[in-house]
Amino acid sequence: MKNRFHLSLQTKKGIVGLISILILFTFLPRILMSFKDNNFYVSSTDVEEFKKEVKHYSKKRYQSSYRKNKKVYNVPPLAFDPNNYQLQDWMALGLSEKQANVILKFSKYGIKSDDELRNIFVISPELFAIIKDSTFYAEIKYPSFEEKKYSKVEKQKIRVELNAANQETLETIPGIGTYFAKKIITFRDKLGGYIGKEQLLEINKMTSDKLLAVQEFISFDQELIRQININEASAEELSMHPYISWNVANAIVKYREQHGSYVSLNEILKTRIIDNELFLKLKPYLTF
Repeated sequence: MKNRFHLSLQTKKGIVGLISILILFTFLPRILMSFKDNNFYVSSTDVEEFKKEVKHYSKKRYQSSYRKNKKVYNVPPLAFDPNNYQLQDWMALGLSEKQANVILKFSKYGIKSDDELRNIFVISPELFAIIKDSTFYAEIKYPSFEEKKYSKVEKQKIRVELNAANQETLETIPGIGTYFAKKIITFRDKLGGYIGKEQLLEINKMTSDKLLAVQEFISFDQELIRQININEASAEELSMHPYISWNVANAIVKYREQHGSYVSLNEILKTRIIDNELFLKLKPYLTF
């Protein structure tokens, strides 16, 4: 069980720094008053300048810490097709084994452009900027119209992973044309991935009958779900998720500011604006 009262070294330093500043501002007026008899005078402008210096110093410390912890990526030695890169190849670029495995799952279904590569959530903007000039994509053959005319037996063999499939692959599902393929991808990107088939009913014009007709041809890999870190995300970032309103996002951030970093997802229930139903809906998309 995690220790609720364990603080990292960086957090301890932050607390000590904050206490020091509070003590300084508490006793500063008294110190200034002690110079009153010596005609020592500090204007409100001087105090404001002092505050600006403290803020500037704090910002520099944060930026220094960010640069220190910033991930370092490597340039690919040769031009490469992302669909043919193996685990060790991605790790050699600076990704973790877990991140590399996520990309391999996407490449299994075919990555056909830099846009699709960039949209894989483990590919950071920094890494993409380094590798984008080294990528190329071999032509991927998709089923022709005639090949889509599956027999009943053949239909049972189709299984499309909705969290990795591109538009062309989705259109091979009987009953899913261009309209629904685009809608599935658009909503998937907003969600961070699908947990189950019922979420497809949240797509415009998707009916229960259509879902019933396609459900045997689809699957969901929850390891490909893009999660939001509730200890790092701003209210604006949280509210971009379809299931998180601005009030909920603001409550999550305010609670974090008042009580410190979350040590479990269950703590967001203490905001009192999130009930159990919403919590279960959000849980797969959150981390800490």
